[in-house]
Amino acid sequence: MKSLMVVDARKCTECNDCIEACKKQHGVARAIKTHSIPMFCLQCHPDKAPCKQVCPVNAIEELDGALVVNEESCILCRLCMVACPVGALTINKDAKSVQKCTLCMETDRMLPACVEACKSNVLKLFSVEDLEELKREKSHMDVVIESLKMYRDE
Repeated sequence: MKSLMVVDARKCTECNDCIEACKKQHGVARAIKTHSIPMFCLQCHPDKAPCKQVCPVNAIEELDGALVVNEESCILCRLCMVACPVGALTINKDAKSVQKCTLCMETDRMLPACVEACKSNVLKLFSVEDLEELKREKSHMDVVIESLKMYRDE
């Protein structure tokens, strides 16, 4: 099932627990910090992902609907890092390859390590199906109005 990470930036305490949990799980943090909040891979559609499209050796592969980096194929050209719209790919010097967030799908975890580690409940995991259902229940304008209310804390 395709999932997406949603970050509630207003709740983030900048504790870095999510980044440290990711580093502990994978040997390198697959998420980055921008200003004060964590930034994760956008989990782009496998057919449209800029990182996959520019990889000259096809090291970014689809696995169960998510994109993963084949460490053995990666030549560390870093083109995927340049192409990523949010700069969410990192380098694992030990593995000598680029890494990207997979929401811990290659582990036996029920939730990604970062989500479990977040004490402030900043990180939420949504399935694409849940988001589609939300879109059916509310009009686009309703979603915008609700978002603005949340932004203003009304």
